[in-house]
Amino acid sequence: MKRTISLTAALSAAVLFLLPSCLGKGKNTPLNPQIPPISTLTGKVEKRITTRLDANLKEESRIEETFRKSGGLLSKLTYTKASDGTLKVTDRLTNTYDEQGNRLIQEHEVTKEGGQTERTRLKYTYRAFSPSVSYVSRIDEYDTQDRLVKSTAYELEGSRLQREIETTYSYEGGAQKPKVVLRTSYDFISAVIVGRTFQLVPNPKNPQQEIALWHKQATFRTDYYGRKVYEEVLSYDTTQPAGQQDLKKPLGALVSTWRYGAMGDVAVELRETHGRRSQEELDKDPQHKLTYLKLVDRYFYEGKYSRPNNEGFPTQLDVTIEQGVAKVKTTYSCSISYTYFK
Repeated sequence: MKRTISLTAALSAAVLFLLPSCLGKGKNTPLNPQIPPISTLTGKVEKRITTRLDANLKEESRIEETFRKSGGLLSKLTYTKASDGTLKVTDRLTNTYDEQGNRLIQEHEVTKEGGQTERTRLKYTYRAFSPSVSYVSRIDEYDTQDRLVKSTAYELEGSRLQREIETTYSYEGGAQKPKVVLRTSYDFISAVIVGRTFQLVPNPKNPQQEIALWHKQATFRTDYYGRKVYEEVLSYDTTQPAGQQDLKKPLGALVSTWRYGAMGDVAVELRETHGRRSQEELDKDPQHKLTYLKLVDRYFYEGKYSRPNNEGFPTQLDVTIEQGVAKVKTTYSCSISYTYFK
């Protein structure tokens, strides 16, 4: 059976250890499992319905998910309450797979409050890594009018993702034109991965040459499955001339951490946004004790599952959300039901 390496798995540098288990060899086999499956739903649950109730125990929103028996999300429908009090689909996500289990197309449709619908379609292209393993080599993104708006190509060196080229297109005047071409190079430092994103622009001192205009730097770690567990993204001031950017003084930073549950869902997520301090704040700190960036926004999510049914799957989800630097808290509960493969 042909297997697929996810891009994040290639990034995780664990892919060489993943390949033997993918091929049914090595220590991590069904007879001798050392690593739990990415989701306990795989092969058992065909459909999962998560319902959020309001204070009067009436449906406020609902999420319906259907899965492939061999693993992978087929569809996800999100229902929210309309002005007439009924639940209507406002977010629709569908995935199409080939016979080998490779995801070929992902379609995402969102309905806005005014009734407008926005559609995004992602098309995946694969390249052989070995006779039995392939990886995503390109992702093309199409808009509501089915126009190509972004194309991202990925290049591996050995088993690791080393280069990424993202081309964004504009349609001014009706013709497709490359608008921005961003390049990302990856370095591996022990368990940490660093991705540096830049744009090649003419050198102000020598227009015949091109130099890097830096956009961002991402430092992150992944788990065995290639899922990010930590990421710090520094953004740089692209209004400064290339070659004169002060990379020690980023525009801002986004620091995120994730923890995952047994069903593969995010159990805990924390995102902290940092922005530049004002010059006035820095002037009042002659001893330079203040950091250059400060916390300007924060988001925290925690989902706790409980009340397992006879099959061992939880039937209740309690959610806690904290927003903003002030940590404004929201809590709610959801009931969960399942349909199983026969």
